Amino acid sequence: MCDKLARTLASAGIDVVGTATKGASALQKAARYYGESGVLLCSYAMSDMTAAELYRIMPDGFEMVVLLSAKQRAFFGGEGMLCLDIPINRSDLINTLRMFTEPQKMTSVRPDKRSGSDREIIGKAKALLMERNGMSEPEAHRFLQRQSMNSGQPLVCVAMNVLNGVL
Repeated sequence: MCDKLARTLASAGIDVVGTATKGASALQKAARYYGESGVLLCSYAMSDMTAAELYRIMPDGFEMVVLLSAKQRAFFGGEGMLCLDIPINRSDLINTLRMFTEPQKMTSVRPDKRSGSDREIIGKAKALLMERNGMSEPEAHRFLQRQSMNSGQPLVCVAMNVLNGVL
């Protein structure tokens, strides 16, 4: 399953530096990239730890995306982690991972006229992220803020990128 997922992501142009079925192995691979950033994609429960345990001890700079069933989601808080329900289709998974791995590819999209408030635009973007990616409202807001900081764009521009399908 891990290798098939890695091949799928690699075929979409997403750099996969390794696979692991245990949390300890994932931590060892992430430690090799100390000081860098990345995304750990994992299941709800591995043979040696849960995603929540892995999240608490993973290196700084790494984000976590957890694949879990709707039943598992009911018991899993997932604070700070992006959770995606399985089964997930290929394009949703790839687009979600690209949100984390390709912030520099965003284009600056400014609204033609701001007849509405910036809060309305940001709210719509958060709603879309919540619906499309299963994020909570705080997770969606944190994502927008992180993308804004990484790209040097105002928050409302990042929100417009989300609404226009750039992110």
